[in-house]
Amino acid sequence: MRKIEDLIRKYNAGECSAEEKKWLEQWYNSFEWSNKGDINSGTESENLKEEVWLAIQKNIPDFKLETAKPQNNNILSSISWRRYAAAAVLFIAIGGTAFYFLRKPVKQNNAPKEIAIKREESNDVLPGTSKAQLVLGDGSIITLDSIRNMQLREKDGTHIDKRSGKLVYNDPATTTGNILFNTLSTPRGGEYQLVLPDGSNVWLNAASSIKFPTRFQGKDRTVFLHGEAYFEVAKNKEMPFRVKLDNDMTVQVLGTHFNIMGYDDEAEVKTTLAEGIVKVSNQLNVVLLSPSKQAVLKKTDQSLAVSNADVAKALAWKNGMIEFDGDDLPYIMRQLSRWYDVDISFAGAPPKGTYKGAIRRQAPLSKVLEILKVAGVKYKMEGKKLMVTGG
Repeated sequence: MRKIEDLIRKYNAGECSAEEKKWLEQWYNSFEWSNKGDINSGTESENLKEEVWLAIQKNIPDFKLETAKPQNNNILSSISWRRYAAAAVLFIAIGGTAFYFLRKPVKQNNAPKEIAIKREESNDVLPGTSKAQLVLGDGSIITLDSIRNMQLREKDGTHIDKRSGKLVYNDPATTTGNILFNTLSTPRGGEYQLVLPDGSNVWLNAASSIKFPTRFQGKDRTVFLHGEAYFEVAKNKEMPFRVKLDNDMTVQVLGTHFNIMGYDDEAEVKTTLAEGIVKVSNQLNVVLLSPSKQAVLKKTDQSLAVSNADVAKALAWKNGMIEFDGDDLPYIMRQLSRWYDVDISFAGAPPKGTYKGAIRRQAPLSKVLEILKVAGVKYKMEGKKLMVTGG
């Protein structure tokens, strides 16, 4: 083991021969990190892995682990893959057979200056960005992006600040005329952040829209959602906050954090609570949610049920990740279609099986497809059209 440690340090110092470098990389790919016979302690193993990562990423910024097949189905308990989520992790499980990829971030202050940012293929499909359209009260449309900042003013006196990827409404002390309604809409391949007049924060996912008043008056604060959004609602006991959806479902809160996913092409509307208490209702049912619970509305029969929630998964998109856990391929492809703005079809019946994994939301589509390919998914890509041919 001392020889390996010496070679790692030699590698890190840039003193390895081409043969030594190749051998070390192959050794790292095939090494059983859980094998305690070669390492004195778990701490030593962790320290060694950290040093190998630093060494390899300094010298090979595009380095990627080969697939590794776990010895049992309890791979999640032996590999804490969630702690790598912010850095880009992928874990895929199909029919009891699992593959995993772990990729650590390159720390910019450690990387040699001569290493350039990884080049993407010119024909690759890039991820979504901060972009949206704002429809003002008079129907005029303003295109928003993440670059240019601007200041707007509605006819009732409301000030609107457009910042990098965020729209901020400032409720002025004096307003004139009737309350106006604005609509913020994101296309496929877009997302945007909104601060409502009461100070509530909204993160709008791709292919979504929210309609809201330029100021809140009366007994409640009501907004209208289509698609998916995450809310951090400013507390106001005198004015409950309500989110209304197209299917007559309403989510009511006083001040809390929650996510609503209600796309037209999904069979269910899911409301996931991260903090506080919310009331979810439709014409047939009313349920109360406590933290880490989820209300699921089935569109077929309008039934409303409460279950335990994977909050991290529900909020992954807002936190810059694409994450799946026990989801089938059609569901995954719908998510990718909205974020990467691609048209997806299946040649025949969709492959069966469920998938589990996570990858950075800013990864190009090719990286997601590479992982799915490892999992056995076959596809054809032409421009912005993706056809799944098998799995």
